[in-house]
Amino acid sequence: MEYSYVPPERITGNTAFVADKDEQHHLARALRKKPGDAVHFVDGEGWIYDGVLVSLKPEIEIEIRDRRRDRETDSPEVTLAPSLLKGTRLDTVVEKATELGVSAILPMRSARTVAGGRPAGGPAGQRLDRWRRIALSAMKQSLRARLPRIEPVMSLEDVVGTAASYDVALIAWEEEGERRPGLATGLDAKARRVLLMIGPEGGFAGEEIAMAREAGMVTVSLGRSRLRSDTAAIAGLALLMAALDAP
Repeated sequence: MEYSYVPPERITGNTAFVADKDEQHHLARALRKKPGDAVHFVDGEGWIYDGVLVSLKPEIEIEIRDRRRDRETDSPEVTLAPSLLKGTRLDTVVEKATELGVSAILPMRSARTVAGGRPAGGPAGQRLDRWRRIALSAMKQSLRARLPRIEPVMSLEDVVGTAASYDVALIAWEEEGERRPGLATGLDAKARRVLLMIGPEGGFAGEEIAMAREAGMVTVSLGRSRLRSDTAAIAGLALLMAALDAP
């Protein structure tokens, strides 16, 4: 099975319209769908749809036969705040974080962000659009129904300012005294919204850690190894998701 994507605003009653050119090409050319063929798609908000393709022109029309909530929509909502990285390494973080099921990604500029926070990929708007496209592709590839919200680049101060809106807010720090992975710190069965912050290659500055702690964030260790930032984001998310899923 392969999922296509139709945003909620293009779904009316029992009919869905595929207006996006890439999605049209995927259905008509890559999958070679034709009227009468079964189509499976998601809306990015947790709904999975089964339908039948009605027509290909002027835009693809799908008759919806069934819809159901994805089981992942009952899971805790995890927000990842990764520091900006050189080159296209944050692209990989966005892709893998989507596959792991995050609800939101907050690209972040911190004190030690390299190159002034200007990774490859063009102006800010183009980078944001690229990250959102990567997330969309990863959502479909991993058969998920929830498309993570990706915000424009924020400052560390602004991200820390949102900490109080989460049940648990964690910040990974290589100098944390507990050298074993500590992602379960402060988690319980009632934690429904969780924030995880990951620093840049040079780590968080001391004053940034102090600011985060003052805002109620908990510093955690990802283990004994010194990880690159992109690896830390993916490993940290995997550990956190496992902790949240534990009985």
